[in-house]
Amino acid sequence: MGKHLLACYIRLSREDENEGESNSVANQRALLQNYIQNNPELSGYQIVEFCDDGHSGTHFDRPAVQALLEEVRAGNIGCIVVKDLSRFGRNYIEVGEYLEHIFPFLGVRFISVNDHFDSGRLDGSGGLELGFRNLLYSLYSKDLSQKIRTARKTRMERGEFLSSFPPFGYLKSPQNPKKLVVDPQAAAIVQDIFQMAEEGKNAVEIAASLNARQIPTPGAYKKRKGCRHPFSVTERHNYWRNTTVLAILRDQRYTGKLVSGKSRVPVVGGKGKQPVPQREWIVVPNTHEPIVSEELFDSVQKRFSASKRGKRGTDPRPLAGKVKCGVCRRAMRRSHSASVYYVCESHRYLADSNCPKEKIWEKDLAQALLSAIHTQMAVFLDMENKNDTTSLTERKDRLQAALAKLNASKKIFYEQYKSGLLDFAGYTRQKETIRRQTAELEAQIAKLEAIWKNRSAELCFKDIRQHPVFAQLSRKMADALVDSIYVHENQVVDIVWNFRDDLVLTEHPQGRWGR
Repeated sequence: MGKHLLACYIRLSREDENEGESNSVANQRALLQNYIQNNPELSGYQIVEFCDDGHSGTHFDRPAVQALLEEVRAGNIGCIVVKDLSRFGRNYIEVGEYLEHIFPFLGVRFISVNDHFDSGRLDGSGGLELGFRNLLYSLYSKDLSQKIRTARKTRMERGEFLSSFPPFGYLKSPQNPKKLVVDPQAAAIVQDIFQMAEEGKNAVEIAASLNARQIPTPGAYKKRKGCRHPFSVTERHNYWRNTTVLAILRDQRYTGKLVSGKSRVPVVGGKGKQPVPQREWIVVPNTHEPIVSEELFDSVQKRFSASKRGKRGTDPRPLAGKVKCGVCRRAMRRSHSASVYYVCESHRYLADSNCPKEKIWEKDLAQALLSAIHTQMAVFLDMENKNDTTSLTERKDRLQAALAKLNASKKIFYEQYKSGLLDFAGYTRQKETIRRQTAELEAQIAKLEAIWKNRSAELCFKDIRQHPVFAQLSRKMADALVDSIYVHENQVVDIVWNFRDDLVLTEHPQGRWGR
């Protein structure tokens, strides 16, 4: 397929909304359409649009730009037009890599209207100016992010509600979306929960009572009300649990206080959030109507804080989080008794639950899993023996080294072409040869990765091979090899591995063990 498409790329981030209409989606679209109409040389293209609305330009993890780059890699895009370079991205290193190396190599023309940049009309000048522009856009983005962070903190301290979704029991005010108002129907459920807690019921008993009366959970309630939040809700398996009840009972916002700043991005321009210590939270009293009184809230806190478990031991618990019910698919509760067992808690909350009621002992689970690992170990050794003296890892390393050399040669041939040492026909031939060799190497690497889907499993097996006699299951071993263990009726257990499984079933006195 030829490069018959001209891509108009549009991006609007939340920060840009503060700059007025000039950066709006409609404004960018109109500007690009006007530019194309006034340049007859672009009339032969079929125009397609890619738009990222509400995404930052500091990274390329954006759905529309990824779709655009996929079309570029497929060879369908001949030209890309943007309003300015900052619309494509604000990270000057990544943007520069695309403009100076990737797009020229792939034969894609790039036009930035307001920057008067057109890669199809370069005469060898302008590269330094382009680099400075990219750097300034990157610095501007970081400075803007810091200003927005400071402004958000100021608004939190004023008592403005800035989250996308209000807590269960409240709605955003139609007159002022930064203020919470009581949702009477949901607030009655919250008051009922606090009242049952004050009467002496624990969180499990409260959850069971709500389920018996078929009271909808917060997620189910908001979904029925048309909330756009992507809740994972099914009618059968979404029910009240003690954790949901405790989260409501410990939420200070039900007393009329606004609590903000519970997490933050540690680095300006970063993506991951980290929790903030409670002493640093921003708490503003009397910002909205309370659902429960301060006295009732404090009374419940004293009761539930007094019933907390003591400090747990330092047992690494190798199967923690991996043992799940085969019916409801939720994690099973691990006991804190001398003889540790796992059990599905659904019967504590639902009278008609179909989940298995039997306890399954941790020592039996661990022993059966060790037996299955031994079986897998034998399969691993057999596979490695079939690969002669060369391990799969060594073969993959050699292929990746060859792939890296090919990638480096792309730049060399492009520089030779730009400097006149290589004519266009020679450059095209070299480019096609590299493309074909790259595809062949990538296919071979993919084949090896299909044999060993999970690298950590292979490393763990190699480590086990150094110590073939082991009688205990370690957390490292379980994390590397096991994804989940599903427990069914009559203690039939399915092991889901982190790698491709050629396993035969291992028998256990109490049931069948395997995938």
